[in-house]
Order: sequence, then C-alpha cells, then structure tokens
Amino acid sequence: MVSLPEHLQAKPAGRHRLAPEVRAEHQRERVLDAAISVFAERGYQGTTIDNIVAAAKVGVGTFYELFDNKPDCFVQAYERIVVDARERILVAIPAEAGWPEQACAALRALLELIEVEPVRAKVALVEVQTAGPEALTRHEETVDSVIPLLARGRAQNPALAELPSHLEEAIVGGLAWLLQQRLAQGEFEGVEAHLPDVLEIAVAPYIGREAVASLIAATGQGDSSMAAA
Repeated sequence: MVSLPEHLQAKPAGRHRLAPEVRAEHQRERVLDAAISVFAERGYQGTTIDNIVAAAKVGVGTFYELFDNKPDCFVQAYERIVVDARERILVAIPAEAGWPEQACAALRALLELIEVEPVRAKVALVEVQTAGPEALTRHEETVDSVIPLLARGRAQNPALAELPSHLEEAIVGGLAWLLQQRLAQGEFEGVEAHLPDVLEIAVAPYIGREAVASLIAATGQGDSSMAAA
C-alpha cells in the first residue's frame, strides 16, 4: 500500500497546539491591549481587575497567572508603550544630521505619536502619575534617560558648558509636565500646534530662538509623516 507523503499524513492530536509559554505570551498581549484601553478610559484609580478581564475576555485566574496584581499589569503596559514609542522615535531621527535636527525630529516624532495614539499617551503620561510607586519610579527612569541625549546640545557652543548642571533635568521635567497637562485637560491640539512650544523649551536654550524658528521652517509645518502612515 502506497503511503501518503509525510506532509499529508494525519498529525497526532494536539500536535499543533501552541506551547504553553507561547499561549501565555499571546494572552499577555491580549490583556495588555485591553488594559491600556481601560486605564485610559476609566483612569488608573477607577479601573478594577474585573474591568480588565472583562475587556480582555479572559478569566480572573488567567489574569493572575500573568500578573501579580493591578499595579504589575499597569507597569507592564507602561513599559510596552515606552519600548514601542522609543523604537518609533529612533527610526524618525536622521542618523547623519546634526544635533539640532535630530532633536527636532525626535520631538516631532513624539508629538506625532501622542496625536495618533492618544490612548497610549494618556496612560504613559497622565495615568502613570497615580499608578503607584513602582510605576512612578519607572516613569522617572524613562524621563531621566532623555537627559544625556539632551545634554549633547551643549556641544553646539563651548560657552554652553557653563550652563547649570541641572538644566537638562529641568528641561525634561518641564516638557513632561507640559505634555501631561495638555493631555489631562484634553488640550492637545496636534503636532504643529505644540511643536514650537516644545522646541522652545527643549532646544532653544542650546541654539537660540531664531535657530529654532529656522528648524521648524526647514522641517516643514504640516509635514506629519507618521500620522499619515
């Protein structure tokens, strides 16, 4: 009797089932997607685990297999948002450009992400403020990671070496506060509305206001490539 080719033969029952770790990762992504939406809609304080599992369509037992508690779920959701945002911002930065152009591109990309993904932006900038000590610590680490990149602007002029050592920390903190307030109050009006203010805060101390105005003109108001993607 001629046997069928191996790829056409019946497979043992269960052969195609996902490995437990793969299934768990799929469930984790599903819960995190749902959690991000629920945290943004209801606020961290107003969100319960029941809200999350209902949105994710999983059981409470599954939730606790994946996360320790609500704060742990929030931290994982926050980290996912930050990692994705960082990757997209890095792609938008022209590798061969000077520091002012790179800073402008990075900030424009950040604003574009906020514009096209307001739910994630609200979680990462607003709800993180009340999500507990671990979430706040992670957020502070994220903010602090920008400081060395911003400090590269001092190389634009030898005289800038005399700027206060805490300048970058103040700039990054002020920028984070501005964006947080705009989102919390529902006043984020898009990239072009906020880019001048953002560059004034973050880039003008290093290159001056006139150079910032030239940067904005050179990159082109109204050019929102990420929003169109």
